[in-house]
Amino acid sequence: MEYIKIGRIMNTKGIRGELKIQTQTDFPEDRFGKGNTIYLFFQNKYLPFEVLSFAPYKNQDLLILKDLQDINLVEKYKGCDIYVPSDSETTLYEDEYHVNELLDLDVYQNNTLVGVVANVLNYPAGDYLDVLQESSKHSLIPFRDEFIIEVNLEEGFIEIVEMEGLL
Repeated sequence: MEYIKIGRIMNTKGIRGELKIQTQTDFPEDRFGKGNTIYLFFQNKYLPFEVLSFAPYKNQDLLILKDLQDINLVEKYKGCDIYVPSDSETTLYEDEYHVNELLDLDVYQNNTLVGVVANVLNYPAGDYLDVLQESSKHSLIPFRDEFIIEVNLEEGFIEIVEMEGLL
């Protein structure tokens, strides 16, 4: 079975097994719906868990897994990536992308490699590409038509507009 990464466990919260997660999907309510099965990649295995609850929390989200409502049971999963089977994929419209498709794409500006997509962040104003430049500097590029010239998944790159102060 193939899997798609939809998040990462960043830390725990409290003593009741709440997990602070960084969501990496545009469909968090669908992916983390109560009763859904997610998979944690732990010790080179995909372990299935049922979602008990999911809610936004500050810059991250809180996730509680069935039968793991104790901090002692979840501590070991800190840093684990969260997956769903690829056959549970949501259909997208033209010019829409899954976060995992954009991660690690090369970013070009005026045909010059400027960095790589390290993350895709979701803010109320829209999605932003977190571009890691060779100088180890991070830049946020709005993922909107005004800033993106081309997204080419086959060749593995994104071309952004040339604009003063964008990088």
